[in-house]
Amino acid sequence: MDALGQPTLEPPRRLERHDRRGDFTCGNDELDQWFHRYSWQNQKAHNAVTYVAQQGGRVAGYYALAAATIRRDWSPASFAAHRPQSIPCMLLARLAVDRRVQGQGVGTTLLLDALRRTLAASDQFGIAALLIHCKDEEARAFYMRHVDALESAVSPLQLVVPTRTIACALGGTAE
Repeated sequence: MDALGQPTLEPPRRLERHDRRGDFTCGNDELDQWFHRYSWQNQKAHNAVTYVAQQGGRVAGYYALAAATIRRDWSPASFAAHRPQSIPCMLLARLAVDRRVQGQGVGTTLLLDALRRTLAASDQFGIAALLIHCKDEEARAFYMRHVDALESAVSPLQLVVPTRTIACALGGTAE
């Protein structure tokens, strides 16, 4: 419990089969349905890994990460230089916060965790950036408030966050 007697937000962790997904609602049917019906299936099939943050025994928010690539010619020119045709990336496939806790920093907590996991993975594997496909301008504004993302050459709703930028944002140094 916090100072106001509210349950504290638990750190994000990998989705487990027993997690209650059915009562999660963020206000976007597509994000809700994916979490309810497909998050566990995708995780079992190794298509994406979902991370959840719980508060008071309920899922307060989730995000999903998956391996991805971006074509060099779809990338921002400043990022694409000296890269292969298919640039290895991590994809932030989904991020959603339950209506009951929206506006309380849960989304920021989830995004920071996704950035940390991406940076950690980039130390072991070839990951040049985190890709974010924003569902709308509101989501884009959220991400841009928190990280210095580049706009892809394909769409203003597709963001590219180089791992160097992530390292700097998290207070580390980029190699």
